[in-house]
Amino acid sequence: MQSVRWAVWNPFLDGCASSEVSLPLQGGAQPNPCGVMVYRAPSTDTSPAEELERGTVKFRFSSRLEGRSPSPAASVESGLEEQSHHKKPPSPVRRTSQRQSSPPTSPKGPALSISQLSASPRYPIISHSTGSPWQQQFPSQLYPSPMVAAHQLSHAELPYASSISHLEADLSQPLARPRSPSAEQLQELPFTPVHAPIIAMGTQMPSSSSGISRGSLAQLHSAGFPSILDCNNQAAEVLDPSEPVNFNPQIEEADYLQCNEIVLQFLAFTRIPQEGMQSDWPTSIYFTFQLYRFPPVTTQRLMLLSTDKAPKTFQDTAPCVLTLINKDGTVNTGSPGLQLKYLVDPGFLKLGEQRWFLRYLALHTLQIDVWDAESLLLIGSSAVELKHLLRQGRPAVQITHQLEVITTEYSQDSMVLSGDTSRHGSIRPIDVSTVVKGRLHLRMGNVGHLPDQNLKRTRTLPPSRSRIVSAPDFRSGFPGGGLSSKGIQSLNARNASRAQRLVEVDGDLASVLHSRMQEASIALQRTPPEADDIHQRKLERMKAVRQFEAQGLTSSTKSYIMTRREERIQHSRDLQIIEAYRERSKVESITNMLSKAITTQHTVYASLGTAEFFEFALKNPFNVQQTVTIESGDEELSVIVDTREWKHFKELTETRTPLEEDMFNLQGNKLKPQIYLRPKETVNIPFKYQTFNADNTVITQGPADVRVNRNANDSQKHPSKIVQPKIIKVVFEAEDGKPLAICQVNVEPTPHVIDQTFRFYHPELTFLKKSIRLPPWHTLPGATVGGPGGEPQIFVRCSDPNIICDTKKMAAGEPQDVFLKVAGGPSPQIKKFFVTIYTDPWLAAPIQIWQFYVHSLQRVDVSCVTGQLNWLSLVLRGTQAVRKVKCYTSHPHELQIDPAEVFVLPPRAIQDLQIGVRPQKAGSKFIYLNVVDVEYHQLVASWLLCVSCKQPLISKAFEILLPVGGGKGSNKKITYTNPYPTRRAFFLRTNHPDLLQFKEDAFEIRGGETYTIGLRFAPSQSSGMEDILIFINDTQDKNEETFAIRVTYQ
Repeated sequence: MQSVRWAVWNPFLDGCASSEVSLPLQGGAQPNPCGVMVYRAPSTDTSPAEELERGTVKFRFSSRLEGRSPSPAASVESGLEEQSHHKKPPSPVRRTSQRQSSPPTSPKGPALSISQLSASPRYPIISHSTGSPWQQQFPSQLYPSPMVAAHQLSHAELPYASSISHLEADLSQPLARPRSPSAEQLQELPFTPVHAPIIAMGTQMPSSSSGISRGSLAQLHSAGFPSILDCNNQAAEVLDPSEPVNFNPQIEEADYLQCNEIVLQFLAFTRIPQEGMQSDWPTSIYFTFQLYRFPPVTTQRLMLLSTDKAPKTFQDTAPCVLTLINKDGTVNTGSPGLQLKYLVDPGFLKLGEQRWFLRYLALHTLQIDVWDAESLLLIGSSAVELKHLLRQGRPAVQITHQLEVITTEYSQDSMVLSGDTSRHGSIRPIDVSTVVKGRLHLRMGNVGHLPDQNLKRTRTLPPSRSRIVSAPDFRSGFPGGGLSSKGIQSLNARNASRAQRLVEVDGDLASVLHSRMQEASIALQRTPPEADDIHQRKLERMKAVRQFEAQGLTSSTKSYIMTRREERIQHSRDLQIIEAYRERSKVESITNMLSKAITTQHTVYASLGTAEFFEFALKNPFNVQQTVTIESGDEELSVIVDTREWKHFKELTETRTPLEEDMFNLQGNKLKPQIYLRPKETVNIPFKYQTFNADNTVITQGPADVRVNRNANDSQKHPSKIVQPKIIKVVFEAEDGKPLAICQVNVEPTPHVIDQTFRFYHPELTFLKKSIRLPPWHTLPGATVGGPGGEPQIFVRCSDPNIICDTKKMAAGEPQDVFLKVAGGPSPQIKKFFVTIYTDPWLAAPIQIWQFYVHSLQRVDVSCVTGQLNWLSLVLRGTQAVRKVKCYTSHPHELQIDPAEVFVLPPRAIQDLQIGVRPQKAGSKFIYLNVVDVEYHQLVASWLLCVSCKQPLISKAFEILLPVGGGKGSNKKITYTNPYPTRRAFFLRTNHPDLLQFKEDAFEIRGGETYTIGLRFAPSQSSGMEDILIFINDTQDKNEETFAIRVTYQ
């Protein structure tokens, strides 16, 4: 493919937002964007008509962003003149916004859900390290986010909402000058992405309630779903999702119903006909989502039941009521729908977490993934705003949403490149479009309750002065007094220790003592030591008396005396062992007691990626100067040695303490900084605790199985545990090596809030390389590119150290991309990790937390021809138990499976699966194949078929005109002659069975005989043009000939 004509246009020179542009096409032997040499024979006849034959391009240019200033790049005309003088090909300075496809060497990726492309920010950005969430600027009314209006309009009005053009390179960088071959050091080219980024346009927001027809509303109302009632058994107030929410934090805090019960009701699902799918697809579904910091939820299977009362014309678009499926596979006859409840009681929350929960409801959206319960394939995702759950003093509220369940698909039908492909700066766009798979009917509610009076009420967030950790003064010494159980409560626990039996303190000592068994029995019985000793002494006396009376012999008396003597000897030895043990542990016990006297405890409630800042007031108790060495027992708790970082955290937390520069002496070791203290001087040591470790365990793919009690309601009773609590000790050592003070930091982990969920399917044992383009968070409409309203610099961190996560600093106004490189595991392994995104270089608090799932699948490459059936074999290995399995595919109209029904997979056996691939369109695509256990609904095996299909050779081409709205359609005829001398049978197929039907799908004729093929074209209600292919195949389904028919509806 070569360029024969080209044109150059700079939209920033005219300065008008909307105009009609006419560009003359250039060609011939002159510099061109492709950088190719063009030769032609000299001609003496040069006429003006030759110039007119080159043609012109006319189009209308419309800009949606007003107020853009001219580009700082040089004009096209001056650039061409300069380059023509130097005899160099010009560099293209224009950007393309056309829908183009990437070269065939880069096959299109798997279909992604909206959660994979969504990267909408939390707005406004609120730092987790501030003293109170209400200190930020909060809008009084919460309007729909900017992406709501974009998705509520049609895709034709806003093409960027459904079609995303990816750029692999930055065209704003100039050409690198060629260097001398003798140069030793290679010059690095300007950074450009090496793979197409996923442009995040924001999550799909719910449509307005007016989109639901009255017939659907009547059907849902009469289905018998449970009502949402307040604490007085009155119906909750119904809200309109299209109206803004009046949000006042003071009203929420003053509400006496501080306990919030969040209710989610999954009511119905509306099917949307999909190409190649049955009309009753899907038959059953389940959902996965995560609300606030509760554990991730995987619901039970829900059956889609269509009503018999709906008329036939209405039944195709009527919502199907969701009903739970019992253990035996039958439909539950109880209340329809699925209802989940989350009880948020302030008594179970951390300090001040009630305000953070209200902030979560005000600013966040809930993402719900919808899965096919039979094939375990992802149908799509939807998102709903939670701001309507703010009660604002009302006892209860409820709202009903109709959410679009969408997924994204790639299309690569042709290869169109722009620019010089031999260098950096070439454009390889990939078109991505969203497809609506269905509509989810969801009802949400928030019911207020009185908090439990038996629980301790949480306090508000600690003030800024709580960031200072001061050591208490223990100069008064031990107050003395008895150490009884009654008096110990009134003493200082740091200076008092209750006496315990040695065998209860040290297990090693108890094992070597002669009386270990008696002490163990005493410990097990948990009786008072005095009463137990008396009881044991009486038992020994009674035993001795009975032995004496029974034997009545002098020899037995002597043996008894000898036994008592041996016991005394053993007791003497035990006393010596105890004395030695006391001498050995005396120093350690006294040291521990003294360490407790200088130990200060501080509790930190840590979350993923959020830095917890505090200052420790360190005092030099001596009359001489000291150089103190600070040593932390954990790398996640560090001393802030950078003055700029210290100042940043002091401003965030409003800590009013002195700030010193160059306070620490590192000596090449940042883990053990040193500080100089004058006599009796007190300084504040800044500390920061920050962890990037998270729980990366993955729940088994599939719906919740009631046979093993994986109910979603049961999982809500226990808080999600990210990491285990731990204790970190920071020791401040003096010059003599002895501790001057000890700060004990108790880390209490708290679950984090997930903003976006990304799910990728990738071939096993390969590297997944993805880039996600961030949305313009701080860029206002009309802001100048490269101006002060440009994108801030982005910083990222990953919870898995084995995953490469990075972002590059771009020029002002240029888009920001997050790059990932993940090593895939064996199939069907699922890798889970988190990525935190920051806008400040000190990583104080993340503005986004993304959750990633990478599904590793077995890859199979298939090369075939459109319309022709190609068979291949796959090997399925059995598990440790006998299973009843069935094969499912994401494209049943293009993939045939043998066996197609349920079959038994013996343990550790090998089963051959015959796969027949018949693509309907030329190009590259991904097809998923799952083998599912039909009894336990578990994924046994999974394949990723990378299909590369080429267009067949066209034997004949036809063109017909059909009227729009042709009633029952049109009948046409074409002829086919058997080219073989013998009798042959042929089969007819088409790539558009919805537009074209055959009178007979198969025919058999003698050699050289002509057969008339009857065609019936379906009517169309809109004008346009469509290319339909007719495949004539033999008995083995190999393509003999292909006819092309161009149908024009007018």
